[in-house]
Order: sequence, then structure tokens, then C-alpha cells
Amino acid sequence: MVKSKLPKLRTPTAAEGLWEPELLNESYKDDGGHRSLWVDYCMNSTIHGFKYLVGNKRTTIERVWWVIVCLLSLYGCGRLIHSVYTKWDQNPVVVTFAEKPAPVFSIPFPAVTICPETKVRKKVLDFSKAYQLYNDEELWQYMAVEQMAKLEALLQVCDFSFGQEMNNETYADDVVELLQQMAIPFDDIFLVCGWRAVPIDCRKFFKQTLTDSGICYTFNSLAADELMRREQLHDEYDYTKENQSARFWNIDDGYSSGAGGDTYPKRSFGAGIRAGMYVILKVLMKDVDYLCGGFKVHLHSPGQYPRTVNQFFRIPLSQEVSVSVDPVILDTGPNVRQYNPNRRLCFYNHERYLRYFKVYSKFNCDIECLSNFTLEMCGCVPFALPRDSEARICGLGMAACTDMAMSVLEEMDLLHEQNNTENFLDRCNCLSACNAIMYNTEISQAKFDWRKLAENIDLLTDEMDAVELSYLSIHFKVSRFIPIKRSELFGVTDFLANCGGVLGLFMGVSILSIVEILYYCTLKPIMARTAANARAESSPPVMKSMLILPPTEYGLAAGTLRHRKDAGKW
Repeated sequence: MVKSKLPKLRTPTAAEGLWEPELLNESYKDDGGHRSLWVDYCMNSTIHGFKYLVGNKRTTIERVWWVIVCLLSLYGCGRLIHSVYTKWDQNPVVVTFAEKPAPVFSIPFPAVTICPETKVRKKVLDFSKAYQLYNDEELWQYMAVEQMAKLEALLQVCDFSFGQEMNNETYADDVVELLQQMAIPFDDIFLVCGWRAVPIDCRKFFKQTLTDSGICYTFNSLAADELMRREQLHDEYDYTKENQSARFWNIDDGYSSGAGGDTYPKRSFGAGIRAGMYVILKVLMKDVDYLCGGFKVHLHSPGQYPRTVNQFFRIPLSQEVSVSVDPVILDTGPNVRQYNPNRRLCFYNHERYLRYFKVYSKFNCDIECLSNFTLEMCGCVPFALPRDSEARICGLGMAACTDMAMSVLEEMDLLHEQNNTENFLDRCNCLSACNAIMYNTEISQAKFDWRKLAENIDLLTDEMDAVELSYLSIHFKVSRFIPIKRSELFGVTDFLANCGGVLGLFMGVSILSIVEILYYCTLKPIMARTAANARAESSPPVMKSMLILPPTEYGLAAGTLRHRKDAGKW
């Protein structure tokens, strides 16, 4: 009887499982049946393309192809994310119009600085005659010392004088004292003042201010203690004599909730002449000098020191000038405060310290910068610019140097943009203020027939032939305006959203993909190492085999073995 032998069926062990791994995952049997960390990550990663980089059945050409594709995708992501970061880093702020208009009572009425062009009475000094005598090469040496000193002081504030080159005095420490002595009395300048259609005392309305045009008078400016740092300034004279405190207003926060209708700085509650201010200015005809005549007016923010050389308009004699004001408010949103000033390109009031001013504005910073630069270039400072007790006042002979200093400083900005080199302006660091108020004006002018008006209201009936009047009214153009708002253009959320969109488009990357990378770089290796150590500690020790030999009396020599003969076949 012949026995047929059938092959024994192979029963899978528990270790092998009930399925063949390569049928489902061709990269499973790397490294002797255990996945490496890299292969495990590539096969399970949610980043597109990585799973094609591994696998036993993947050809070299396929792997090279997918390596190139993945590298190109990473490069594209890097370039686009770099451009997104540059935009976020350099241009995070945008300036746009606000969503809704704001009322004019939310901002202060503009500060008004009026400078009379007639600087001195004829009985004190006949400016035209003294000027002609001063320009005569033979007669000027016969002028009295006091007369020449007064004339030289006026030459620093009169726009229509051309005799600076005839004087070579370097310093003029008494120029302000002379200007104050020669100044026209207040009552000979202001006749009638009114605020919101109600006549008021002009002396309570206007306070004396020192500007580059000499002795002027300002309405609605901050008090001297709130505007300037007196402890840093000299004590020879005051730049402004305003003393009314602004307790319920500041440039960054505006008016507080406790501010009433009569708060200071004053504010208007509507548009038109009846909601603004007016003033009638007077000039005695015997004091009129045609080299320096009329009035000069400068509108500015209450927290800004007046400087008429930059922006002003004139009020001729016997003219009625109506000024319609259109406010321009630059407001910065609270979400921009977190950015560095060099990124948002503006300073809040507490962020930028000025030596001479308590209120920061670009205009105040520019004035301080000009003062410092003029002192460095000329060794002195013009009388109208802030200075400390050690700096001296520039005389008439230094007028060319001070004018040159102003021109050089104005050109530095252009030179810096063209050559990208550092200059004095970089040390000044005068960025814009984050919250600022500017006033655009529309001026209309007509003849002021004040004599017929005076006949009807019994005004100056005894002095009609001895004076000339001018009328000035200032009011808001509209009752509501649209502010300009500086807000966040590209914040952290926008940056992450853009980066996520780029990574998702090129690589399919999400937050969980980044978590996966961290997992495979940190937790996964640690857990694998911990598990291996645990298995090593729990496995039984390996016993070494030992051969037990019979006693020597059985005839076996120590260390010899007896081999069994082949028993043959059964």
C-alpha cells in the first residue's frame, strides 16, 4: 500500500497576523519588518506628496520626481510667505476715511494767532524813516544808539526789510525786551470780539504770544504750563501768557465725559458764522507804516506752538475776511497701539519725549529740531524758538546763517531719501502724531465799509478819521465731518490666514500637520524609546547552556566528548 504525502497546510501565527502587509502597505517591511520613524511619518503625514517618497515598490525615478515636486512646492511657499511677512512687517497700517461722520463739537475750535504788522507807534519810532536812514551809507552812523537798536529789533520781525547785511552783530540778547517795549497796546489793536454770536471781552479772549513775527495774540491755545516745559527753558521771557487750563481735553483722548459747553479749549456746536468767532481789528492811521502794515493770522491746533512763517493769511485794512474752516482729524485705532512706532509711523503723546514741549506733535518736534540744528550750525538761536538758559539769541548779523540752517534742514529729507544716509533729521525722529488735528481754510474777502456801519451803531464816532478797521470771522464749514482713521491693515490674524492659505494650496498643510511634525520629532521617539526599554526590562534572562559530564570512573576524560554513532535507518 502506497501512502501519498500531502503538503501540510501552513497555519498563520499570531505574530504574522491574518493579512499580508505588503498587499496594503508596500513600505511596511522596511528594516526587518519594523517601520523607521521617517517612513512612518511619510506614510501617515497629512502633508501632500510625502507618502510618495517612501515604499519598496517605488522606483527611483518616481522618488526623484516627487522630491523635486515637494522641493518646488516648499520654495514657492517660502517665497510667498516671505512676501506676506514683508507686507505685514513694513505696511501693517492703512489710512482710510472713517465709517461715519463726527460732529465738530468733538474737536476743539482752532487756535487763532493774530499778529499786527504795525509793530511800533510813530512817536516811539518812525520805522520807514529810520529804515531809509539806516540804508544810507553816509548818514546811518549819525543815528542814535537807542534808535538803531530798536530798528534792528524790528528788522528781525518785519517781512519787508532788506537791511540785514548792514549789521554784523552776532547776538541780540535784548531783542525781545525791545519788541515788548515798542509793541502797540492791546486796546489799540482789538476793538470788538465775539464768540458764538455773543460779544465778549477781548482781553479774556486773546493772550500775548511770542512768535517769529514779534508780539502776537492767541486765542484758544493751551496754557504755557501745559504746552511747554518751563524747567527746561530760559527765564528771560515767556513764550505765551495763556494761563487757562485744559482739564477735560487732551490730544489723544479728546474731550472727557465731564466736559461741558464752556470747557477749554473752546469748541463750536455747529457750522456758520453764528457758531464761530469774530473780531474787529483797529489800526491808528498815524501809526500805519507801509513797510509793515495790516495783520497776519495763523490757525493751528491748541496743542501746537504758533509759527507764522509756515502758514498764514493776511487781513488788509478796511477789508472783511471770512474764514471757513474744514477740519482734518487723523485718528488712530486702539488695535494699532500694539505696534512699534517705527512700524505704524506715528507717536502717541506719551511715547516721544520732547525737551521743550509737553505735547508731542510733528510741528512741535520740527520746531525743537530746528532750534537744536540752528544752535549747532550758528552757535545761537532765533528769539522765537525755544532754547535753554545757556543758548544766546541770534542777532541781525546771523540772519543769513539762521535762514541757511532752515533751508539745509528742509533739504535733508530729500537727501536722505535719495542717498539713504543718516543726517540730523534722523536724530530728531519727528514722526507724525498718531492723533492730530489740522484745519484747512477757505477764505473770502470783501471791502469792509465800516464807516457806514459805525454811523448806525454809534461806533467810533469821534475817531472815524483817525483809524482803519478790519473784520475777521472764523467758523466751521460743516457741522459734521468725516475723520481720517489710521487702522490695522494686516494683523496677526491676517498674516496667519495668508500663510495658511499658501501652505494649504501648495502642500495641504494645516495646524495639525505642524503638530504632526512636532509629534514625530519629540513625543514619538521618546515613547518608542520608553517602550523598548520597558520590553528589555520585562523579558526573561537568557540562560547559558552548560554540559554536565559523568564522573571520571566511567572512563571519560575531562573535556572529551563521546559522539553518538549514526544509528542508521529504521
